[in-house]
Amino acid sequence: MKIAAWLKEGGQALIDACAPRRRTLRQLRAKWGMPGDKDADGASRLFDLTREAASVPVVDDQTWIDLEFPRLFADIDTSQSPFGSQVLYRQLRFYAASPADAATHYASCKTLQRDAPFRERLQLALTNLDLDANWHLARFIFGSSPQIERIHRLLPWWSLCCLAVIIAMLASILPIWVWLTMIALNLWLIVRCSAPLFRDIEMLKACSRMVRSAHRLAAIRDGATSIPQLARLRNQALLRRRIQRSLGWIGVLYSPLVQSIAVWLNLLFLVELAAYARTVTRFEQVREELAATFESVGALDAAIAVASWLERQPLHCQPSICSTPRLHLIDGIHPLVARPVPNSIRLETRSALITGSNMAGKTTFIKLVGINVILGRTLGMCLARHAVLPNTSVMAVIRGDHSVASGRSHYFAEMKAIQTFIAQADQGRCQLFLIDELFNGTNTVERLAAGRAVLERLGTRAQVLVTTHDVELQDDVSGPYDRYYFQEDPEVDGWFDYRLHAGRATRHNAIQLLARNGFPPDLVAEALRYADAYAAEGART
Repeated sequence: MKIAAWLKEGGQALIDACAPRRRTLRQLRAKWGMPGDKDADGASRLFDLTREAASVPVVDDQTWIDLEFPRLFADIDTSQSPFGSQVLYRQLRFYAASPADAATHYASCKTLQRDAPFRERLQLALTNLDLDANWHLARFIFGSSPQIERIHRLLPWWSLCCLAVIIAMLASILPIWVWLTMIALNLWLIVRCSAPLFRDIEMLKACSRMVRSAHRLAAIRDGATSIPQLARLRNQALLRRRIQRSLGWIGVLYSPLVQSIAVWLNLLFLVELAAYARTVTRFEQVREELAATFESVGALDAAIAVASWLERQPLHCQPSICSTPRLHLIDGIHPLVARPVPNSIRLETRSALITGSNMAGKTTFIKLVGINVILGRTLGMCLARHAVLPNTSVMAVIRGDHSVASGRSHYFAEMKAIQTFIAQADQGRCQLFLIDELFNGTNTVERLAAGRAVLERLGTRAQVLVTTHDVELQDDVSGPYDRYYFQEDPEVDGWFDYRLHAGRATRHNAIQLLARNGFPPDLVAEALRYADAYAAEGART
């Protein structure tokens, strides 16, 4: 048996060595539909560099963290290139310019999911872009311009002088010691100039590789259905030709033939440094074209990653985006829960006040809503059977972190977030807010008073989904709030059914769980009696 296994492995290795394309395809197919496993460090670079110039609303940092989007991004990101990772990250942070753009993106991902031969042709063309240097290319293209010292501008002329010296020496016009002196000077210039310019040289090489990959991608024939990401690459052919004219020196210098003699070319003529000086001088003229190529290649890679993620999702749909405050999810799920329980909600110009005990599912539910709203407004898809979303951004405060360094308490952090929500709602810049356990970091009386005031203020200006332990708010809060609750079920395994129920919470199942967990029967009975007394007192007031 061992001999047969060894022979099989040896045969497979031999086939792979003779047919690397086949090996690559096998690896791509093995990863299809699997969770992402990349280190996310550097994925936000493109977003960070372009955030300030964004012409569309952006998912704010607190909402991004509180809704666990760093985990979700890492789960989705199976892109083959750093360009794909960085474009995917930015897609999840930038709301789509229009519902039509989001819908087109979703349709592209479904095409890539469905048409495996077409997708694999694209994946094969992307395989050579998984290089560490490419993680830094966004900063080179979208960041500040590389600086060229005066000495660098003179290097092309010095290379011509080197050529003239060699010709003169071969013609016996100049003695050999002049040539040797020139070699020594070239060595000094290489040591003097190469180290500071190494990063920029690597980036220019990466630009050249990216353009060649874009050419290969654009040459791939469509599948059964065309996708706009590939059409965009084809339409940019003239832009890429302009880039190649400007970066031609780098492309020729790093061709396989020239690289085989590159050491001697650098020593004799300073070819690498001279090409750098010439190319960087013209780099500024094609930055916009490079940015367009970066985004187009990255968008195609990112769409394949999303298609792979959809392969693992049992349910997804294209949401309807409406101009009125309507939120309707049927069987929505949370993508990061291993065995998610589908939940539905329908809010027509109204908000939701959700009560329930810890671990009953309140927080997971409002995260589910927030994640699906953002996915619907960025990638054009929701993890639900049916979805209708308002045409607005969403802001969330799910937890307030206590920071010893800054001295900020849970209450203070949440207070600042809620203050931002009120300002955004007053200005009409955001019309959907998710709040978990409002003012949970303070005492009961002030929590109820402040929470009621905030909810009544926000509810008249925007849609709000808020969770709370305080059942008193069910009766106290006025305004357009529908009541929902999660409840314990002592009869089911795990104690919770994780289902959203419409109406007011009235049962004392949390106390019943004490009995199921082994608390003394007389203590449980006393707790139930106190609960009834508190409820009766609240009804009288």
